[in-house]
Amino acid sequence: MMHKSQLYLFRGFSFVEILFAVILLGALITPIFTLLNQSSTGTVQNRNDILAQQHATNLLAYAYSLPYNHAFLNAGPARTVKELTATANGGALDLGMEEDLFTRTIEVNEQKPSDWPHSYKILTVRVGWKQANESVREIKIAGMVSQ
Repeated sequence: MMHKSQLYLFRGFSFVEILFAVILLGALITPIFTLLNQSSTGTVQNRNDILAQQHATNLLAYAYSLPYNHAFLNAGPARTVKELTATANGGALDLGMEEDLFTRTIEVNEQKPSDWPHSYKILTVRVGWKQANESVREIKIAGMVSQ
């Protein structure tokens, strides 16, 4: 026959002990999931920053490749440029944006200073986007072409 002290050694966990262990485990795991969520949000944000920069530089490089009097470089207010195809050496290169997340505009301002022998155009390219739970973000790049 077993003594009462020996029976005490074989008893299971009480409900309070299990509940305490589950709460403690949850408190330890929560920061890890929060860290992973913030990490993935930062990765998406960096990806969008890089894509916006590429969309802006693609449009500016296309504008640099055109002659000064090309219709694309006519002075005027900002206009949206979604689809864009550059042709060179008999081939076509698609510089459009597949993502609906971004909007891309170009603004052309022509300057003809009276005391300067050359006229020039200031090109301003803006790419804007909005991520979930964030305000609208924008990248702005400016360049110049001269005659």
